[in-house]
Amino acid sequence: EYQSIGIDITDRKTAELERERLLHLAQEQRLLAETSANATLALVSHTETAKVLDEILNQVQKLLPGCAANIAMLENNILHTTAWRGYENRGEDIFRTMVKESNKFKIDSGVIKSPEPHPYLVKDTHQDPNWKIIPGLEWIRSHLLIPLIWDQKVLGFLYIDEDTPNKFTEDTVHMLQPMVNATTVALESALLIETTQQALKETSALYRINQGLVALETDELLNDVVELLKNNFDYYHVQFFMLNPETGNFRLKAASGEVGKKLVESGHELRAGLGIIGYAAETGTPFFTNNVEEIVFFLFDPYLPDTKSEMAIPVKNGDTLYGILDIQQEGTKSFTDRDQQLVLTVADQLAVALHKAELYKDLQISLEQEKAIRNQLVQNERLAVMGRLLASVSHELNNPLQAIQNALFLLKEEKGISPQGHNDLEIVLAESERMASMIERLRTTYRPTLAEDLHTTNINNIIEDVLALLATHLRKNEITFAFLPDDHLPNILAISDQIRQVVLNLLMNAVEAMPNGGKLTVSTQHLYENREIILSITDTGAGISPEILPHIFDPFVTNKKRGTGLGLTISHDIVIKHRGRITAENNPYYGATFRVWLPTTPLPEEIE
Repeated sequence: EYQSIGIDITDRKTAELERERLLHLAQEQRLLAETSANATLALVSHTETAKVLDEILNQVQKLLPGCAANIAMLENNILHTTAWRGYENRGEDIFRTMVKESNKFKIDSGVIKSPEPHPYLVKDTHQDPNWKIIPGLEWIRSHLLIPLIWDQKVLGFLYIDEDTPNKFTEDTVHMLQPMVNATTVALESALLIETTQQALKETSALYRINQGLVALETDELLNDVVELLKNNFDYYHVQFFMLNPETGNFRLKAASGEVGKKLVESGHELRAGLGIIGYAAETGTPFFTNNVEEIVFFLFDPYLPDTKSEMAIPVKNGDTLYGILDIQQEGTKSFTDRDQQLVLTVADQLAVALHKAELYKDLQISLEQEKAIRNQLVQNERLAVMGRLLASVSHELNNPLQAIQNALFLLKEEKGISPQGHNDLEIVLAESERMASMIERLRTTYRPTLAEDLHTTNINNIIEDVLALLATHLRKNEITFAFLPDDHLPNILAISDQIRQVVLNLLMNAVEAMPNGGKLTVSTQHLYENREIILSITDTGAGISPEILPHIFDPFVTNKKRGTGLGLTISHDIVIKHRGRITAENNPYYGATFRVWLPTTPLPEEIE
């Protein structure tokens, strides 16, 4: 009987415990169902990934009070820890540092070396041989990893940590599964919305960049594109390198930000073949990496210490390589295949714009050359007309002048002329002879050049002769003189007297340009490849008036009070007759420079 009573009491207790267990389980299931429903509604109400991730962690802590959790999203096969909660006052600084340095938390340093698409449970981290204890996070005793999978694609991983061992079981995984399912749906929706928004943003940015590439000057165009790329896509640094034909290196032509401006101003160059830029140039193909430390040929730039990712894109039009567009990212930001496609699109647009700028530059050069040739033809025609006029006038003046000279000679022989009269006659005769000599020079200058008029001439000797004549004049005007001759200057065929007249005119003009003294420098040089010699005359005077400079060789153009405006015109015509050219320009700071080019091998058929 007592045994029956004992059995009955035991059965009642067992039944009571079972009833309580079932009641607790029912309440737990009802709570879980309500929580899951609320979690689903809360999650799907958000359209931004960051808010979805924050809500996931919020729901996890509701289901598992007191836990810590973080989420890492998978991008380009790299896990980026993007949200965490519950690590406050429990080694959060250590956690933040690890995220910043590696951004692969619990992948390289946790329970697994590579993520797998199924839950992973660690009941006691101190007993699990695969768990690597992290200094500062020793409090973690239980750990649960749940993959976030949508349509057989891993979106990321949910990590849950507890400070008590054996806190998680398989039931925990089953309990969390509805919420995890809602999480993946919400994440995929948010990612799709963000992808669509990003695509619209990128399309808009590409449109703005395309609209911005309108400059026809290369430097301005490159500066525009680097700033547009940086501002529209939030890149860390953007720069453009162009091949320097003189050194064979790649020279920085444009770069974003203040650091970029300093690098460009310093003439920064990169040796061909070095670094990621050199690799892209040699191979002619785009290259990018999201971990520059893994690239053996990466070149560290102390001006850009935070670079973590780098992309180099050749900018080509057909077979023509214009340069390398280089883009860098910092910290947790990385490049995707989509980034590469976007930059490739910009590089193609830039190549077309650079080609247009090149054509425009060539057109401008051609127009300037055509303008110069047209002006030269007009100038030559003016000189020809003036030459014919002066030749005619000099011929007409020559006859009456000879008659005057003859009369003066006869008058000189007359008796009874006073001593003063003789002196006056001598002066008149001397001046008439000077006039006759001047007229003869004009006739000689403007008559056709014959082959027999040309003689072997050394320009250095002519300059020294003229300087000997002007030595006293130079000292009187307090002008120092420097002659820098080319000792290997070849002889040329020329009319020596006419070249001497050109040198004399140019030197006298230089002296008159320095009324208060100064320095006169004359130099000669043999341009072997051009088969020319060049004569340069530089003064330290006030320079040539900007209004006069374009017409300096036109007849009757002068700023001298007593000048006729014919000296430079005659000099110009003499140089042209010798198949040379003459230019005049103001120096950067003071004074002016005249340059005369004369051929070393004149062709006989070009001599009139």
